[in-house]
Amino acid sequence: MAGDSLDLCRRAYDLYGRGLFEEMLELFAEDVEVYVGPPNFESGTYQGRAAYRELIERWGTAWSEMVITPLSMDLAGDWVLARVEYHGRTSDGDLEVRQPSWELSLWRDGQVRRYEVYWDPDQGRAAFAEHGLQGPAQT
Repeated sequence: MAGDSLDLCRRAYDLYGRGLFEEMLELFAEDVEVYVGPPNFESGTYQGRAAYRELIERWGTAWSEMVITPLSMDLAGDWVLARVEYHGRTSDGDLEVRQPSWELSLWRDGQVRRYEVYWDPDQGRAAFAEHGLQGPAQT
């Protein structure tokens, strides 16, 4: 089952990167809770798959392309702790962006029940440490 969570998490990132959002969202529970930490401009807590879908739609309008590359993935109980890099280009094509992120997903019965996103390195490492995993020393 633990290996399944890692595989499912990899699949979610792959589907997102290919723009297959509906397929990706099927991996999230109807009542998923999504937390996006500051300083992300979309920081806040989102309740349910529909609210997460709206967040993805808003986020997507700013980009002509966006890929999330997992740099590392570890298990901590039911949690998958992923250090990833967002790589994208703005919708007008003028700016290329690379943003590291620390992301935690709680997997039960093949679906994400809680998803946390931290762009701030200190917040990300602290969230990982809460689950017994040391984050990288640097971003």
